Amino acid sequence: MALRSRHLILMSEPISPDELPEIPEELLQLRQEIDDIDHQVLELLARRKQKVGGVATVKKRHALKVRDRTRESEILADRRICCSRLGLHSEMVESLYRLLLTESRDHQAALGTELPADLPSRRIAVIGGHGAMGSLFADLFRELGNEVIVSDLDTDLSPREAAASADAILVSVPIRSTLEVIRDIGPSCREDALLLDVTSTKVDPVRTMCEASACNVIGTHPMFGPGVNTLQEQRIAVVPGRIHEGSDWEHWLRTCILARGLTIIDATAEEHDRSMSIVQVLTHFSTEVLGLAMARLAVPVEETLKFASPVYLIELLMTARHFCQSGELYGSIHMANPNRKAIVDAFNESIESWRDTVANEDQAGFSALFDECNAFFGTFGERAMEQSGHLIDRLVERG
Repeated sequence: MALRSRHLILMSEPISPDELPEIPEELLQLRQEIDDIDHQVLELLARRKQKVGGVATVKKRHALKVRDRTRESEILADRRICCSRLGLHSEMVESLYRLLLTESRDHQAALGTELPADLPSRRIAVIGGHGAMGSLFADLFRELGNEVIVSDLDTDLSPREAAASADAILVSVPIRSTLEVIRDIGPSCREDALLLDVTSTKVDPVRTMCEASACNVIGTHPMFGPGVNTLQEQRIAVVPGRIHEGSDWEHWLRTCILARGLTIIDATAEEHDRSMSIVQVLTHFSTEVLGLAMARLAVPVEETLKFASPVYLIELLMTARHFCQSGELYGSIHMANPNRKAIVDAFNESIESWRDTVANEDQAGFSALFDECNAFFGTFGERAMEQSGHLIDRLVERG
């Protein structure tokens, strides 16, 4: 599709009902027939999901993995052949089936397909379990056959009471409150219990959990938000803090995480925080600088949309999305990371380098900075071109 066409699709505005032309009866009839077909498709998808449940039962009985890449490749190849025979667009159908296969894996994982029959169920206390991330993990542990209790601001059960009565205690509270909550509940945790958190930094929380308690300690950081559509292939960092000799807690937790379809990233607390200073602090900081500059330049968003390229629209969507969320959350992420000053200093130095070349109309200097960045990204740039092109196409499809 030509770039001009993309702009027309991306920037089109809804038409007022008063401006709509009268719809011919024959068009209404065709639309009704299409609706009927779509409803049949949805009913078939529901039947397909029932069969997937049966697949999960058989796989669990025979200790088979949820994901069978060979089978997935066979499905996609077969559907492409069918597309050729039926005159359908193979790339569109493949995109549809990749979504279906992801949903299928997620459904099988939620049914505990890969959970070993001899893995003990535990009593899990989620401190902050009525929050978005706390609720997600409460549901995850319930789906895997564990008893879950919740302590939050609106519950009668106090954090200390929950910690004292649980086998494992998950802390999922705002970043600024995390260390305080850990210090409060740590002495109540049994020595044979597990204390873990989901905070976006790891050095301070893991150290505090070890200092405040005598139990087993593991830090985690889900590399995704609570609004994800699927847990399949989502990453979670796991940072062991203290594991008593003879304890099976690390094995138990890793088994639960993997059984639910997540991917584990093993790291030390220091490695984690150094990487997150780039993944979170630097990227969020650049978004915040961009948003503030746009706000102060005061060119209306709707005016820029008239001239927007797909790449600008993606940047704009991610920037606006950022500011629809919590300043308290993002401020806490920045300020909790021990590497924040080095990141802000590097950002300022980079701005000065680019600013000087533009202000001085120094094309050679600008190109040198460009080449420096290109060399840093190396072959990843090729992947970036391919995958960003895919994102642009998906955005165009949504209109």
